[in-house]
Order: sequence, then structure tokens, then C-alpha cells
Amino acid sequence: MSDEATPAGGFWTELPLAISFLTILPVIDQRPASDETVSASFAWFPIVGCLIGLALAGEDWLLAHFFAQVVRSVLIVLSLTVLTGAVHLDGLADTADALGAGRDRKRALDILHDSRVGTFGASAIFFDLTLKILALSTLAGARRYAALIIAPTLARFAMVMVGVGIPYLRESGAGTAFLNSQSLGWRRRVAVIFLIIECAILLSPFRTVGTLAVSVALLIAFLMHLFYRRWLGGVTGDLIGACGEVIEIVVLLTMSL
Repeated sequence: MSDEATPAGGFWTELPLAISFLTILPVIDQRPASDETVSASFAWFPIVGCLIGLALAGEDWLLAHFFAQVVRSVLIVLSLTVLTGAVHLDGLADTADALGAGRDRKRALDILHDSRVGTFGASAIFFDLTLKILALSTLAGARRYAALIIAPTLARFAMVMVGVGIPYLRESGAGTAFLNSQSLGWRRRVAVIFLIIECAILLSPFRTVGTLAVSVALLIAFLMHLFYRRWLGGVTGDLIGACGEVIEIVVLLTMSL
């Protein structure tokens, strides 16, 4: 069997897959990946989030030589939106529109499948971007860099947390891999250890607000997991993306206290 026909696997396939799910960057390995590899790649979401955060922090450091803090905040949020392909913003918008359906499960699912953005969705995008920019505008120095790295990391960790152990509401798609949570195995433990070490290093100068940011983020992710289960009985990619957006906002707002 040729290499092209052999399903790709291993860390150096799983990590690029995670990058491709979360950013507009292309997958390095063009061979098809097995379902187990796709499932396992979700465990590396926090690492991808950290890489995104490091890129944003580096960009902010460069922009600091030319622009004021408010302008940099706008450009950073713009870069985050472009780098992620605005896919999570779209998920937030669709989720907000679906919430307008109330307890009508069928209508909510139909709205989630609809690519159009309604009034609730447009409002959600506006407040999402506004809150991020305003929160970043109040942050400076080491706390600003810590927030830029921790926010996307915790957001991607929350996306795993909200999706694992809950039914996926579409018959096909990458999200169905969440149903095979045992494939995450040791990778999930490595990701958690990585997250703990990262938070300990970056937030050690800001123990009180840092601990609060992490605690609130994890609590909200857990509550969203319970809410999705009660509301629709599972998740979709839109709901997972919406969780990531909410956690980013929460972390940035908390770090700005």
C-alpha cells in the first residue's frame, strides 16, 4: 500500500490537524487521517491556543513600537479573527440565533444548520469584538502579554472540555470524533499538565486575578457543557466555537480587573 493510501497518524499528524481545525493555516500532511487520529488531535487544542497566543503577543510587541495601546488592541483582535478564519465568531453568531428559538429544539437545530446570521447573531459578534477590544485596551505590560497568551489557550481547552463526553448532533463531520473520547487518552493528560505549567508560569506575578481568570473560565466551560446537554442534548461545531469565544472574553475581562 502506498504512503498516499496509508492513513496518517502520530503526534506530527495530530498537531497539524489541530492547527487546521483552529486556524486558516494549511495541514502539512496531506494524507487522509484515521478517525482515531482526528479524535486524538482535539487533545492538542490547548497547545495550538498557546501558539496563537504567542503569535499575538509577538505581534503586540512589534506594534508597540508604532501604535498606541488602543490601536494595537483593535489590530490584535483583527489578527485573531483573521487567523482563526472567524469560524468561532460564526459559531457564536449561530448559537446566539439558536438561543432565540428558546426550548424549540428542532427550530434551534435548524438555525444552527443555517449559514445566515440573524439579529441575535449580529449583536453577539458586535459585543464579542467590542468587549475584547475594550478589555485589551486596559491591559499593559506583562499582564497584557499574559492575557494574550492565556486567553486563547484556555478558550481552546474549554472547547475540548465542552465537547468531550457529549453526543455530537450531526451525522458526519470532524466533530463526530468527540464521541470517541477514549482516543484522547494520555494526550489529554499531557495537555492538562501543559496548561497547568503555562498558567503557573505566566500568571505567577498576578496570582489573585490569574487564579480568578482560570477558575471562572473553567467553571463557565463546565456550565456551558451542562447547558448544551440540557438544551439540545449534545453539541455541534458552532456550539463548541461559541464556548471558545465566551471563554476568551471572560479571561480578558477578568485579567483587566
